Amino acid sequence: MRHQCALRLWLPMLIFFFGGLVSLAWADTVYVQAKTAKLRAGKTSLDPVVTALKYGEALEILKTEGSWLQVRTSAGKTGWIFTNYTTTVKPSGGDDELAKLGQSFRRKEASDTTASAGARGLDKVSETYAKGSGIPQRYRDAVDRMTAYQVGDQEVEDFIKKGELGEYAK
Repeated sequence: MRHQCALRLWLPMLIFFFGGLVSLAWADTVYVQAKTAKLRAGKTSLDPVVTALKYGEALEILKTEGSWLQVRTSAGKTGWIFTNYTTTVKPSGGDDELAKLGQSFRRKEASDTTASAGARGLDKVSETYAKGSGIPQRYRDAVDRMTAYQVGDQEVEDFIKKGELGEYAK
């Protein structure tokens, strides 16, 4: 009777413990769960970028240090990624599916001229629409100023550290 009681107590704990060990042993692959993620040469967001990673991309774990994973891509590139950008479960969907959906609505790609103009502020089509809709020039100028503003890498790093965000979270 006493052994049965002890077995009932310890058996679930042993299953939980060994199940955890097995899941760690099998968790040698993670997937990118961020829409934009970079594989870096070191363990800070200021380290050089080795390559850009795609949403859902599989990564082989080589080493874990704190909140950083050293991984290898299917192309053989090795680097570091912050764990918050990964998941052990392959995400459904992806950028390719979203891009195909967007293309089906647009039925054409943006030209290089339109894309680069859009990155600098309002493109010609948007500018014409804004004028026709009565959007004041000061608002259009504000959009152009906002898109022209750039934040340096060191400013971003300082902001993340001060706010204890990302890899600096406690």
